[in-house]
Amino acid sequence: MTVVATPYGAPAYVSLAEAVAAAKVDDPLATVTLVVPGERVGVAARRALARGLSPRRPGVAALRVLTVRRLAETLVGDAFARDGRRPLTGPVLAAAVRHVLRTERGMFTPVAEHIGTVRAVARAYRRLRVLSEEQLDKIAATAHAVPAETVRLHRLVRRRCEARFFDEVDLLDAAVVAADSELFGSAVVFLPQDLDPPEVALLGAVARVSDLRLVLGLMGEPRADAGPLAVCRALGVHDCGGAARSPVGDVVVDASDPDDEVRHVVRRVVSALVDRPGHRVGVFYGAADPYARLVHEHLARAGVEVFGRGVRPTAEGRLGRSVLRLLALARNDFRRGEVLGLVTDAPLWHEEGRVPSSAWERVSRAAGVVRGDDWTRLKDYAAHQERWLGDHPDAEPWQVDRAGRETHSARSLFDFVGELRRGLSEVDCSRSWREMGDAALRLWSSLLGGDALAPEERRAAERIASTLGSLSGLDAVAGEPDPALLRELLEVELSDDLDRVGRAGTGVHVGPVAEGVGEDLDVVFVVGAAEGLLPARVAEDPLLPDRVRELTDGALPTARERVARQHRQLLATLAAAPPGGRMVSFPRGDLRQGGTRMLSRWLNPRTRIGVPSYAGAVERECCPATPQEWRQRAVVEHLLDSDPVMTKAIEARRARAGSEFTAFDGNLAGETLPDPTDGVAVSATALEAWVQCPHGYFLRHLLRVAPVRQPEEVVRISALDRGTVMHDVLERLVSRAVSEGWAPGPGQQWPERSRLVLSEVAHERFARAEAEGVTGFGLLWELDRQAMLADLVESVTRDDERRRCCGGLTPVAAEWSFDHVEFPLGDGRILALKGRIDRIDRATDGALVVTDYKTGKAKWYLRVEEDPCDRGHRLQLAVYAQAARADFGDQDTVVRSEYWFATRLGGFRRIGHVIDPPVLDRVRQALRIVVDGIAGGVFLARARNAATNTLFACPGCDLGEHGNEGVAAAWERKAGAVELAGLRTLLCEDG
Repeated sequence: MTVVATPYGAPAYVSLAEAVAAAKVDDPLATVTLVVPGERVGVAARRALARGLSPRRPGVAALRVLTVRRLAETLVGDAFARDGRRPLTGPVLAAAVRHVLRTERGMFTPVAEHIGTVRAVARAYRRLRVLSEEQLDKIAATAHAVPAETVRLHRLVRRRCEARFFDEVDLLDAAVVAADSELFGSAVVFLPQDLDPPEVALLGAVARVSDLRLVLGLMGEPRADAGPLAVCRALGVHDCGGAARSPVGDVVVDASDPDDEVRHVVRRVVSALVDRPGHRVGVFYGAADPYARLVHEHLARAGVEVFGRGVRPTAEGRLGRSVLRLLALARNDFRRGEVLGLVTDAPLWHEEGRVPSSAWERVSRAAGVVRGDDWTRLKDYAAHQERWLGDHPDAEPWQVDRAGRETHSARSLFDFVGELRRGLSEVDCSRSWREMGDAALRLWSSLLGGDALAPEERRAAERIASTLGSLSGLDAVAGEPDPALLRELLEVELSDDLDRVGRAGTGVHVGPVAEGVGEDLDVVFVVGAAEGLLPARVAEDPLLPDRVRELTDGALPTARERVARQHRQLLATLAAAPPGGRMVSFPRGDLRQGGTRMLSRWLNPRTRIGVPSYAGAVERECCPATPQEWRQRAVVEHLLDSDPVMTKAIEARRARAGSEFTAFDGNLAGETLPDPTDGVAVSATALEAWVQCPHGYFLRHLLRVAPVRQPEEVVRISALDRGTVMHDVLERLVSRAVSEGWAPGPGQQWPERSRLVLSEVAHERFARAEAEGVTGFGLLWELDRQAMLADLVESVTRDDERRRCCGGLTPVAAEWSFDHVEFPLGDGRILALKGRIDRIDRATDGALVVTDYKTGKAKWYLRVEEDPCDRGHRLQLAVYAQAARADFGDQDTVVRSEYWFATRLGGFRRIGHVIDPPVLDRVRQALRIVVDGIAGGVFLARARNAATNTLFACPGCDLGEHGNEGVAAAWERKAGAVELAGLRTLLCEDG
């Protein structure tokens, strides 16, 4: 056996080429087995050797590149398959561990059901597998209870699995025997790192039957080189060659925090890419948190292509999250948020197309779906939309189109949830793990559809499918199939599977310093080189602490030995680039966790420089990295004065801070806007909304933007829904009384029959409210329901008093709809109005009483007694009076319009007026101002305040206390604007 000591980086690949050339001697077709520490180094070695073994010998042939464990698989993998043994996959091992924890009681019994216990014991199993029985006996014989219990569980799991499954140690042990009869020819072991005893045994077997050459990477640091030297000595070679000189960083950069540090490194990466390809540059970190995410994010912003270790495991990717959420739907009672999270997160298909997640969210919210059987509300909602279309044959085309879309969306979502229920029911009813895995895979595959996935997601989809497909092996180790355990095992497997990004060799290599071992680069950047990050704090294994690891003769590394491995990885990463191409950086502090940091003990830089703040870097760095930094540099140097975006932003800030009423405040004068007097009927409620808040009117009625209320957030029925329910009950009571002929006449009370009808109608409407999902929690709804029913019963008695006080009233109509009632404004313009009147009664003298039910407090309406339209806030009474005159009387008919607070909260109070010419003149004045404001584009936000606008909370403006103060301040600043004069006069704010 020949040993060649070499530094890491380019010299290592020179030594490799020489070793392979020597192994082939004069026969280019002689087979050489190249054993590498990992697949990534194997790819790099192939590419390096493809350039030729010498200037006279381009290319290379008859070369097989394998890791030690892959070599074992090629030697004996087929034999295990012929014997019917299958690989011990992660899910199978976890299931076996779970079964042993449940059935073999011990000190872990109190935490046996916890997923963290399964993970920890499974990891310990993998670590203990490399030990001999004698070493296991030593650990079991110690006075430490936890390690001894861990060994006991390990042996139980081993006995449960060994007859039907094999792992990598089984392959290695069998390969040692098989290697004696294998014709290896020559073999080269390239940069061996920290090998387990079974791996060393296999290399020893290969050395006995072949011409073995060992290319050993050394750093000149005894502790750091301990792993490779131990391999060398285990193979019988004690003189491993001379030590290389330990590499050092050319420059160390310190920054204020990790974000500024990574930004600076990315700028240097961009500069380095000017004259070299991306695969000659590497960025490596000691601690993944926070550097993995930061490096990937900032390089992506700079438009730099990368490859290497990903940021998150497959379980946290969108496909991983989705499959785990899918398998938890039944347990979570098909909560709306979980179902929508599934369809929003993953590229799922239904009915031969991508699921319309936005449309499904809207329709499920409108239908009041929360969970469980609430999904049947979608059918009711679809039927309601169809009935609406049938009841409105003259509806606008856009209304017909919207109702049709919502009907289709409701039915489609209902069918989709039904398919989920059926698929998950198949999973739950499976009689074996094979059936369960097949059912889960079938459901997942049907949902994933035919979208072309990105490479990273395609790999995740394959990993999910392979894991579900491997569950058939659980029948031998896991007992009865369990859907909860299925999800748990899948989560364990996907949580340990870290995704990779990009294609090896294409772009900048990004990863931990462990991936710098075996690299050959021009420029290397190591970030996060601070104490606590590099070396990272090594926590002691609670199941296999250092005091028992010391009994294993180095097979299980102690914390100190793991730190030494980090040291070697750092030095090998620095050596990957030649002197002049090595930069190290560290943060002086951490804004996330606080405190200060010091440079790593392992670094002795030739030069140390500080990084300026972000603002200083943007101003002075020679090469900004991202488009944002280039734009910020241009702003600093006054090169963006003509930039339209920047100009508009500055203009908007100045305009909003000034006293003029501009387009940035809501002045849309000159724009094409709907004129309320153009013949299209409008409602009085919409016109009132403009007075309450012009900006809110613009959002709601012109842009059609409305606040979203999530059904899950409904704790108890809202005041609006309470009012709607009570309106509907009273309307149906009066309508039936009028149509069936038992409505009370002048001086008569409501008959006893009315109480029975009221109870019947109320309970029907309460049930509908429950089906709509607006009633909230059951206990609170029961209280609200009783209170509402008591108010309704009391309102019948109070109505007898009201009708008597008004001169003997007789109900003639309820929920009377009107459309296109003309309301002259007194200046030649006519306003077409529409709406719905809660109730109309006729007195014995022919006068009409128009009633608008209210279910809240009366105090918000008291100003109507002083001003019949309350400064434009209350326009309904006059408008309803004109509509009642048009349909139930004539222009001379006396009409009184009033609000009736038909609850105990409102005290059954009546507030209103006889709508006579002076009242109509006052309302016309208000309507002219409102119409002029809307047509003139006046949409300034109006804040709530205690003096003039207490009741109205505008969802478009009321952004909390601070936001409301800003709106109020802007209202006062713009007070002198001519465009606002009419509104301020109406509101009595003109001084």
